[in-house]
Amino acid sequence: MANSDGALWEIGKIAEDGKPYVDLDKGTYLIGLIGLNEAVQYISGDQLHESEKAYKLGLKIVSFMSLKCEEYSERFDLKLSLEESPAESAAGRLAKIDLQEFPDSKKVIKGNLERDESYYTNSIHFAASAPLDLITRIVKQSKFHPLIKSGAMIHAFVGENRPSPESIYNLIKKVWENTQCSQLTISPEFTICNLCNKVSRGLKENCNNCGSKDVYGITRIVGYYSKITNWNKNKIGELKDRHSGNYKVRSQV
Repeated sequence: MANSDGALWEIGKIAEDGKPYVDLDKGTYLIGLIGLNEAVQYISGDQLHESEKAYKLGLKIVSFMSLKCEEYSERFDLKLSLEESPAESAAGRLAKIDLQEFPDSKKVIKGNLERDESYYTNSIHFAASAPLDLITRIVKQSKFHPLIKSGAMIHAFVGENRPSPESIYNLIKKVWENTQCSQLTISPEFTICNLCNKVSRGLKENCNNCGSKDVYGITRIVGYYSKITNWNKNKIGELKDRHSGNYKVRSQV
């Protein structure tokens, strides 16, 4: 591409030091994971958290994919690696396409299908609404992390709760010492008032300070925080399911 204002114009161009701006031979090519939970559910009848058989099947699938990345990396002289894809849009788009092309997929796709809030569970994660305590979720999901070389993360969606510093420290310390977790986030929710600029914990319809309805909510969509009003419908469906899950950071873990 000749236009230096265009996207990716550096591809194929040589910098002043004689090296390419972007060396494709040294790049890592990522294979993103979406919907392991639903794949396992379709095959076995159980979600990842519902039986040990389903959980082990999930580990086998990701182990196989990880080995294939190593095999193809050597065969084609490329760096291939698995990644937990953020999939802010893809988790919903792929679900919508599958519902059209493979109607039987509605048996496992998550969210409210009638409200167009259908989605696949992100990456290798357990279902957002899975009735698991946070420690069990961390311990079991973290066993996938050594197989995912380019980024994996476990979320504690604590909502409006405010865990004590001691509880958070205790949790992080034990996760570091006793699991294979690569990254752990503790993600609260906030409501911001456009009228008085007050920030409140949790997602509210009215400002706790002045009572105004001119508010907006912010929480973690996947890897970052953003306004819920900017989310697509599938992420709204996932958010509703998060609220029925058990992500409480307890004082003793």
